[in-house]
Amino acid sequence: MTRTDQKLLLVLLLIGLLTFVWSKFYTHPQVSPSQVVIKVEGEIVKILTLQEDAPLQRFTIKGKRGQAIVETKGQKVRMLEAPCPDQICVKQGWIESSRQTIVCVPNEVVIYIDEEASVDATTG
Repeated sequence: MTRTDQKLLLVLLLIGLLTFVWSKFYTHPQVSPSQVVIKVEGEIVKILTLQEDAPLQRFTIKGKRGQAIVETKGQKVRMLEAPCPDQICVKQGWIESSRQTIVCVPNEVVIYIDEEASVDATTG
């Protein structure tokens, strides 16, 4: 390997490193806001928009067996309190993905994140 080859290799490594640093720290991916959908007895009762830096918020939801408390913080949501005997929905904790759902069967409350719902209009 000649001295010129070494310089070329060094330049290519520096370009690769600078490209990595630039893409990691100076470009921000376009994150669409997610929405939390809360249903009681199959009907949508509340839709909340989740944002990255949102503070802690609590909401009371009236279900079939009583009131439940739903909590949001940033881009996640959880059932804080529920009137059901087994507390499975509360024990599930925070969810932050559209692949996760909180279901309180006795109270008939369903909470899920809809990441596709970033459009505020519908077409007919």
